[in-house]
Amino acid sequence: MSELEQIKALLEQGDVTALTRYLVEHYPYGLVGERDALVTLFMKAGLSHADAVRWASRLEDEGYAHHLPGASSRWVFTSKPVSFAELARIVKGEWDDFVGKEDEALEEAYEFIQHHLGVDREVAEEVYRGLEAAGYASVVYQEAPELNRERVLFEFPEVFLKQV
Repeated sequence: MSELEQIKALLEQGDVTALTRYLVEHYPYGLVGERDALVTLFMKAGLSHADAVRWASRLEDEGYAHHLPGASSRWVFTSKPVSFAELARIVKGEWDDFVGKEDEALEEAYEFIQHHLGVDREVAEEVYRGLEAAGYASVVYQEAPELNRERVLFEFPEVFLKQV
């Protein structure tokens, strides 16, 4: 069965969890494209425009699909519902002061995401992968009197913050 046939079958079953699992597995770094990319994928799988819009909206409203606009616009999928808008607000207010138990930059970022969004390690990695693929997160070396080491730099573009 082709990818589009599998997506269509999952859409016809109406199982949000199974569809999301499939999208996370087959698009671990997200679906590249603007706001209409997810609708287009569902239409290619055989849905009418109205049904494709309904499904894309449902996944987004339930917190499984997240459009990240910007230079590398994409849809990111998470196996459990999360709020990227909430994460952006938290990062803006608390990330600079956060020092996790881990010295490795990615581990510290996963820990932060897990703690603040109340998700498990797997979902924290999905969130980070999506942010990184969209250009919202990267590992940089930070030099400061109390901190000289690699750290994740979160940068949410203005276009995203206006949606928050």
